[in-house]
Amino acid sequence: MIESPSTLPLTLDDLLETDAPESDAPETDAPGWERIGATRLALPALVGVALVLRLWELGRNRFGFDEAFTSMAGRMPFGTLVTYLQTRDSHPPLDYLLRSPLARLGTNELVTRLPSVAFSVLAVALFAWWMRRRGIAGVIATALLAISTFQVVHGRDVRMYADLELIGVATVVLADSWFRRPRPWHAAAIGGLVLVGLLTHVQMFLLVAGLVALAGFRTDRAAWRWRAGITGGVVGWAALWGPSFLIQSRGGHSDWIPRTTLAGVVHTVGSLVTTDAPFHALAFVGVVIGAGFLVRTDRELGRVWVCCGLVPIALAALAGLVAPVLLDRTLTVVSWAPLLALGFLVGGIAERSRVVAAALVTVLVLLMLPTTVQAVTTRSSPDVVLRHVQNVARPGDVVAIFSAGRMHEVVWTVGVRGSAAYHDVPDTGIPGTRGLLLGSNRPTGRVWLLRWSHRRLKVPAWPQCGPKWRGPGVTLQCLVAPPGALHIDPSPYSWAKAAPR
Repeated sequence: MIESPSTLPLTLDDLLETDAPESDAPETDAPGWERIGATRLALPALVGVALVLRLWELGRNRFGFDEAFTSMAGRMPFGTLVTYLQTRDSHPPLDYLLRSPLARLGTNELVTRLPSVAFSVLAVALFAWWMRRRGIAGVIATALLAISTFQVVHGRDVRMYADLELIGVATVVLADSWFRRPRPWHAAAIGGLVLVGLLTHVQMFLLVAGLVALAGFRTDRAAWRWRAGITGGVVGWAALWGPSFLIQSRGGHSDWIPRTTLAGVVHTVGSLVTTDAPFHALAFVGVVIGAGFLVRTDRELGRVWVCCGLVPIALAALAGLVAPVLLDRTLTVVSWAPLLALGFLVGGIAERSRVVAAALVTVLVLLMLPTTVQAVTTRSSPDVVLRHVQNVARPGDVVAIFSAGRMHEVVWTVGVRGSAAYHDVPDTGIPGTRGLLLGSNRPTGRVWLLRWSHRRLKVPAWPQCGPKWRGPGVTLQCLVAPPGALHIDPSPYSWAKAAPR
């Protein structure tokens, strides 16, 4: 018996329908790839490559500043976390809450980073599915997303950027589906993505503007539903986090980000392609030319790329003229866009000369893959420092940190991930520092002064208990504190209580 169309099981293709109508569907730029099924083999293989790169030596390095901040904040009670983020951070709470269970358990670096890997690999897998009928352009774009140093590094960190990689890809895939064939459920889906994105990072507002631009001046019912869905997501964010955002915006937490310049735009976009700064201008030109190929090849996809990729980047650059905005991480949610343009650059060149296209692919791989491998295999500076502190500090010793704003790095590695109890030492006898007593509330008197700052510090003339050690960007010296110099908090350690304000 033949089933009617209404009773056939739905597939992902049925739900999203991102393919262009038959009359408008772009011809594959490499028909041979389609005939031999190479695309079907290449795309899953590239997802596998993405997984390998993101898992490679995942637990090797101890947490640095940002990862330790996320993990220590995730250990706070919800109410304390909200108050803390209002005054100490510029980000919403969703990512901290998602990572809270692992942070509370004090899991090792590898396990704590696994959610990021999952988000990043899912982003590559969804992007690969989206590109499955784009021929060689889709394969190259997926390959670049899989091996990109930016994607891999931020797809491994205990931060919200891996979440944003997935949110960005999911949003553009949904936008492409809606633009080609609107469905009523698209409005609810885009509203949910907007809400989740805004509760993850404020950069989602850049993409929201592009989603509104995608509807343009259309006045049909589908366009109004689309706008209503986006508005619902923004209203939900305003109700849940809007007041806290206003407090954060006055904190100056991002003032270190430089204002927009032409060179800054080139380097920011280029860094989404390669971390080699001398090649940023070349990468930028390649993205611009590739965007031209993309728009010419498929006008619908080109419209989606312009609205969901170019518009957010342009808005970030304009906003960066008056506020600290323009930074590669601020564009994580649209970081797929330059790589998609480069994929179509290769596809467009392949129509004219496959030899030149192959040479361009080789150049792109050589620009991206070695730096990615280096990034995942190199020991970080915090790892070198924190391992040394672990090796020399003994129970009863105090580790004093200058500046105290980096205390959470030591607390996570030496305290939370250590094998003994630990206590806060709010007054170490050294101005400008805060300390952590290891293992006991009966100190030995040894104070390991870890200086992560080049600012002048008045060190008391206490006896030395060992030679000064110099690491990457830090010094560590052992001092013997006189009786009564250390003031220890005997209560169980609380990051919310000890975190410097």
